[in-house]
Amino acid sequence: MKKLLSVYRILLLALLLSAPVYAQHISDVAGHPNIKKLKYQYYTSYFSTQKHIPILVTYKLTRSMVACSAENRIKRRNNFRSDPEFKEETVLQKDYTHSGYDRGHNMSAADNACDSTGMRECFYFSNITPQPHSFNAGVWEQLEKQERTEAIYYETIIVSIGSIGTENTIGVDEVVVPKWMWKVIFIPDMGEYECYIFPDADGDDDVLDKYQTTLKYIEKEAGVRFHQGAARLN
Repeated sequence: MKKLLSVYRILLLALLLSAPVYAQHISDVAGHPNIKKLKYQYYTSYFSTQKHIPILVTYKLTRSMVACSAENRIKRRNNFRSDPEFKEETVLQKDYTHSGYDRGHNMSAADNACDSTGMRECFYFSNITPQPHSFNAGVWEQLEKQERTEAIYYETIIVSIGSIGTENTIGVDEVVVPKWMWKVIFIPDMGEYECYIFPDADGDDDVLDKYQTTLKYIEKEAGVRFHQGAARLN
């Protein structure tokens, strides 16, 4: 009997070691058959295989992630690419090329400037949404800078980002250009939420206060629920 148990343990270990890496990286989302949960070092993406964009990205941003010294900062190389463990669904470079839309980060590259793994992973298309340049480089970037300032001041914040609706599609894969982009920042030290929603459209308005909304509105329109900063799909 002991010999049989030893053989069983060896076979079980061999099976575990031979299991594909993506089994720990990708998981199904209960009640959402077309959405995959993709977990990376610093962010988690809920990626729609129908829309070809994330409908929710969540991450914790800390002071140490954004406040490293200049000599330790990782240079941004704009290496947008498919997820090596979810490749077939994220080969989307061609869809963005000449589309008129930026490859807009959900978790920004600057949030990952202190870590080479984070910098590489944030350029996966599972973290990218089509955005007009004036929006991506305008009010959206302004909010990204604000969240980094808050992460340094408060030491830790929790950020959730998502998209709502369909405005357009691009490329042969019909990557969805959402109608709205939203962001929720939770500050644990204060127990407070900051909530924003933006049209994913051209514009030059950089007044952030104009785009503030309530957590209740985000939860209703985006189909998410928040508890202590943590977001989950309904």
